[in-house]
Amino acid sequence: MKNKILTFFIILFLTTIAISKTIHISSDYIEPSEKTIIYQGNILLKIPEDKLLLTSNDMVINKINNKWIDLNVDGKVHIEFENGVMEGIEMKYNIESQKGTIKNASVTINDSQSSETIFISCETLEFDLKNNTFSGKSEKEKVSITKGSIIAKAFEFWYDRNEGKITLSNNVDLKDEKKKLKLLGDSVSINTKDNSMKGKNVKVEIVVE
Repeated sequence: MKNKILTFFIILFLTTIAISKTIHISSDYIEPSEKTIIYQGNILLKIPEDKLLLTSNDMVINKINNKWIDLNVDGKVHIEFENGVMEGIEMKYNIESQKGTIKNASVTINDSQSSETIFISCETLEFDLKNNTFSGKSEKEKVSITKGSIIAKAFEFWYDRNEGKITLSNNVDLKDEKKKLKLLGDSVSINTKDNSMKGKNVKVEIVVE
């Protein structure tokens, strides 16, 4: 038992030196080697500097260029980051750049330009937590984005949280219950501060009561 505890803290120390971040990891099982660390069962990972918390049951961290930065999760993963939560499967994440991808993703994030919460679901999500950008695409079921009275669907999207801009493209289907309108088009951009919109090749349906 003493040897296992000692090994665990040595790994954390090496990781801290490599990327100047303190990474706290606990799990039921750990299997370290020279370039790979395997974690299994009740995994809890915390990176205070990045305000990141991750839970899963199967995770591998690989050493790249002498840095423990390549994180891979096989199976379900839950991530809490600043002002948001992500869930999905098969996540790949670079601890240094804070960029990653996740499949079958669902995201709940507090918008920076409004008081509303944005909900996103898509088959493949790419995210950059350092720059607060999210993008994704789906091949079977469309990406779904909900913000207040707006429900938008398309096969691709881009969201810049800092700028407060959502862009949907490739067969866009958008409904705004508050404005009583429906948009169908090639692309639509939404200003999240006031929910104003711009579109290309758009057909509009307006409900007059």
